[in-house]
Amino acid sequence: MSEHVGIFLRKQREARGMTLTELSRATKIKEASLVALEEARFDALPARVFVVGWVGTIARAVGADPEQAVEMLTAARPASGVHKIGDCMPKVVAKAPDEAEGPESGGLFGGRRRVGVVVAVFLLLIVATLTLSLLLHHGSRLGGGMS
Repeated sequence: MSEHVGIFLRKQREARGMTLTELSRATKIKEASLVALEEARFDALPARVFVVGWVGTIARAVGADPEQAVEMLTAARPASGVHKIGDCMPKVVAKAPDEAEGPESGGLFGGRRRVGVVVAVFLLLIVATLTLSLLLHHGSRLGGGMS
């Protein structure tokens, strides 16, 4: 079997005389992630989409062909098949609102929330009425002056 992409990229980096620290600065990828990639510890890396992007970025930084590097990654670690949403996120559970959470129980748009909205609208009307009243009252005095 041919070498994996991590070994290939490490050889390219070393041939250029770059340290991991220099590569990390150039690519903005943490050194720990670079080491994990070079050692093919894919379980220590984030989602595949990030790894594919990193491989292209690292290849450019060390002067290698990014397409070749990504092809090496794909050959060694092919993308998994299509998954259903439930397969991808086993800990995420969508919960539909219970019937008990209806308006009569104070759930969505019910109970306290409805009262709060009514109070807010009422206060807004009072402020608008007072503002209009003051503007009209003071406006009539401005035109009446001392003649």
